[in-house]
Amino acid sequence: MNNRWGFVFVIFSLLSVSLSGCIESSEVPKTGLQGETLSEVQNPCLIPTESDLQATIAVTVDGQERFFRLSIPNSDAGTKLPLIIAFHGGDGSGEDFQQQSEFDQLGEQEKFIMAYAIAESDRTAAEGEWFLNTAATSRDDNNFAEAIVDELSGVFCVDQDRLYAIGYSLGSMFTYEIACQLNDRFAAVASFAGTMPVSPETCNLRGSMAVLHIHGKLDYIIDYDEDWDWKDGEHEGVGTMSNVPGMIDYWAQKSNCQEESTHSHLFGGDDVEHIVHKDCDGDVRIEHYGMEAQEHTWPNQVDGTDTYRLMWNFLSDFSN
Repeated sequence: MNNRWGFVFVIFSLLSVSLSGCIESSEVPKTGLQGETLSEVQNPCLIPTESDLQATIAVTVDGQERFFRLSIPNSDAGTKLPLIIAFHGGDGSGEDFQQQSEFDQLGEQEKFIMAYAIAESDRTAAEGEWFLNTAATSRDDNNFAEAIVDELSGVFCVDQDRLYAIGYSLGSMFTYEIACQLNDRFAAVASFAGTMPVSPETCNLRGSMAVLHIHGKLDYIIDYDEDWDWKDGEHEGVGTMSNVPGMIDYWAQKSNCQEESTHSHLFGGDDVEHIVHKDCDGDVRIEHYGMEAQEHTWPNQVDGTDTYRLMWNFLSDFSN
């Protein structure tokens, strides 16, 4: 962290959340997490915010306590704050999100909120930490995402036209839940090392959805070139997962994109393929970076740009 995100802020965020509105403690023995609850305030856009990092917040979703970590920038009253919700990879709920501190610092500079969603701890390996499209319970985590938006909107001046999702691995796969089912609220998604079902049960564009997907072509977990069955059928109903180029084409067709361009660049010894679909409905873009020498590990940079910065640069182009 740099100096403006000093040690005192980290300690303070562990003790209390200096947010506009009252906060109460909530402890849930099942997960071992302790979260703080937010209380609504009147006219949140009339209240300035103070910087606060990585506070654990509790929210009730469908009668269940769910948790997310929250980082808020310093902002003047009246500043509309975009919101990014980050979805971690499998077994990643207890870990920092990739480039987390960098996302937090960028949020301070660019004035946006970061919310790091935490999966439920008692799901089976067959269920997966995030429920994917076509699963019988697929709506549960979508409700969680919307609950995060609604909870924060009652306390902060959230820009409702600039809601975004990012993800890694299984979290990347879940961003396509957001893209398919919550595109009336979210404007864009950006993710690394995921995919989506070849034949999702529900994927209707009620709004527009911009998509940025980054993937290593040597990914040994989520295959780049071939369709594959989700855990050999453990996730009943989810079915066959798409190869990455096919998924990009799916979104380009769904958004009725009229123009495609492809460029390849050598950077740091890696051949990076950059595909851009544009002239799409809703003025969105569908972009893809395929990294020839990259595996499943989150890259620090993509084609010479820090990954967190690349994602924000893409997301910030779009609003609903």
